[in-house]
Amino acid sequence: MNFDLSDEQQMLQDSAQRFVQKNYTFEHRRKLAARGNGFSRDMWRTFGEMGWLGVAVPEAFGGLGFTPVEGALIAEQLGRALVLEPYVMCGVFPAALVSRCANGQQRDALLAEIISGETVIAVAHSEREARGVVSHAATTARLVPDGAWRLDGHKTLVVGAPLADRLIVVARVAGGVRDDAGLGLFVVDPHAAGVTLEPYHLLDGTPAADLVLGGVTVDAAAALGTPGEAIEGLQAAVDEAVVATCAELVGDIDDTVELTSEYLKTRKQFGVPIGSFQALQHRIADMAIDAMQGRATLHRALRALTEDGGTRSVEVSGCKAQTIRSGKFVTQQGIQLHGGYGITDEYKVGHHYRRMLIVDVLFGNMEYHLNRYARQIQVEARALVA
Repeated sequence: MNFDLSDEQQMLQDSAQRFVQKNYTFEHRRKLAARGNGFSRDMWRTFGEMGWLGVAVPEAFGGLGFTPVEGALIAEQLGRALVLEPYVMCGVFPAALVSRCANGQQRDALLAEIISGETVIAVAHSEREARGVVSHAATTARLVPDGAWRLDGHKTLVVGAPLADRLIVVARVAGGVRDDAGLGLFVVDPHAAGVTLEPYHLLDGTPAADLVLGGVTVDAAAALGTPGEAIEGLQAAVDEAVVATCAELVGDIDDTVELTSEYLKTRKQFGVPIGSFQALQHRIADMAIDAMQGRATLHRALRALTEDGGTRSVEVSGCKAQTIRSGKFVTQQGIQLHGGYGITDEYKVGHHYRRMLIVDVLFGNMEYHLNRYARQIQVEARALVA
């Protein structure tokens, strides 16, 4: 795989880097988080104006027509800056879902809203017992006599829901709780009768909510694509979102290494910089190695997404497992090498650690993805033997 960026990709990465350095300093982020909002509509519209919210959407659907690689370049820079606006969960994820599952005017209208940044769409897919299993859905959607759908159930960890203008809800129209067949996607007004949001802020300050659906009625046009046949598009969109969150985390990891390295050069003990101590040099070297491992698995996952040669699920889970492992080691070491002060609110490394903990629980934690990776490897091994 060619790891060199094209001129276009380099320009995109540079523009994202300059943008966050100018407009999203750590102090700006702290002030935004302290206000309790954790989200700026103006910033979100700016994301839309810069084309970031439609970077991987096909040109035929109104996007820029790039690939998940370009989305990952943006996500990495946002991760370095600890941007609170949920770029992946309310940008990449819903755009990927709508592109794959909706059709015709419905698809074009929703994508136009997402890409412009004028409308915020959150995806309600996770449930308490799902534990990362994409097909798990106890929330139900039942047809009522006039052709509408009635939704009942409880969704958890809906990132961006408190500020969303629309919700895309994953619900079961047929089959058992974990059957692949029988899943549908429905667009829901968060202010509709029967919709209850239980908002909170995640550990890193990102706004989220649990969603209770009690007899919510939506018309037939609110169903994305064909109800009951959403699993393929949903799994592909989840895989793309997982890799994008891993790209964010790689940004967190790299920034932690840089911050810690700089701290070791300036913090003095016994009259000399502590970075001159060999034991600490070894520690920062180990952090750099783990950062490279995380980036390497991200590259593999991006290749699997763009080529889609049958190894996507293996590489995506391998990427999630390794980046979380690397993220835990690097951010924990960063805090320790800051003398414990790194965990305080004034130090950026502690915020990178908190963000890593949130990335771990989104779309299934490290343990889930390690098991998924192992199962896929076993399947491939049996196929080779046969």
